[in-house]
Amino acid sequence: MKPDSRWVSLVIVCVFAGCAGCPMDPFGDGGSRLVILSYNCQNLFDDVDQGTEYPEYDPSSGTWNNETYLGKLAALAEAIRKAPREPDILLLQEVENRGTLERLARDFLPLGGYDFYAAPKARGAAAQTGIISRVPVENVLVHRPGGNDTERNILEVSIQYGEERIVLLNNHWKSRLGGAEATEPERIRSALLIRRRIEELRETHTGLNIILAGDFNEDPWEEGREYPAALGPGDEAGFPPVLSVFQNPPEESAATEARLYSFWSEKENGGSYFYGGAWERIDHFFWNRELADGSGWDVAECILIDDPLLLNAYGTPLAYSAKTMTGYSDHLPLLIVLEER
Repeated sequence: MKPDSRWVSLVIVCVFAGCAGCPMDPFGDGGSRLVILSYNCQNLFDDVDQGTEYPEYDPSSGTWNNETYLGKLAALAEAIRKAPREPDILLLQEVENRGTLERLARDFLPLGGYDFYAAPKARGAAAQTGIISRVPVENVLVHRPGGNDTERNILEVSIQYGEERIVLLNNHWKSRLGGAEATEPERIRSALLIRRRIEELRETHTGLNIILAGDFNEDPWEEGREYPAALGPGDEAGFPPVLSVFQNPPEESAATEARLYSFWSEKENGGSYFYGGAWERIDHFFWNRELADGSGWDVAECILIDDPLLLNAYGTPLAYSAKTMTGYSDHLPLLIVLEER
């Protein structure tokens, strides 16, 4: 089925609805730094029966209600505040709708100036990707990998600052529930859409900065995989991936080569998600050559937010429990810092 991409004009109308008090310099430090957080917030549902909720988050069941919803928002805000640098842009996964982000930004992050929020919802899908930003967003584009209304969207937003444009693609790919190999075709479909979109962007915008973020449910460096994959190392020979990810810094000879670089390239241990007794690196930031070439905007810092508050007694992510109204998420947040050279 052919992938589908649509402009979301309704969201653009809502941009900076309360911007009368917005700071003149949303980047801070004279516009030299941009901080972006990516977080799978583990099922952020509101307290209104929409008819598509997971059973445990269905308000009609009586277990998920206004109290547990507000507790979840408070927990997310607390987790976000554990970032060592205050994020300018939040790229979130597993959010039910725009209203949940508006409530989070308005009532739980009131001092951050986060006046833009978007979470375009696909009919029939329980949760989607979303964005909260205090940086003006120019365009919002929704990509549907399968071309239907029941799949998770890939949310694209672009910002312009000075002479450079930055495009962000927020992802939540198909999980491996049901088997990694059996579900890989759906992740490949998302990767093909992303690759095609990157090619389009590079053709129309010279020197464009591109960042992929989110929960990809895949580790590019997973060992023992003997089938084609959506993500893989740039030197893969046996089963070339759809999107190649490189860990080493770029060389000058590769200046025009389309390649992606990884958040995890300088981190030897740990991960953002713990499953089956092992850490997994399925949450990612990837960026293109233009953000690693030493000029204009570049990625300056990669931070795994593993504050003890977000961990349980075993040192793994402390998931939120509606029953006890404790915890945060079963994933840890990632943070990248861009600086203008």
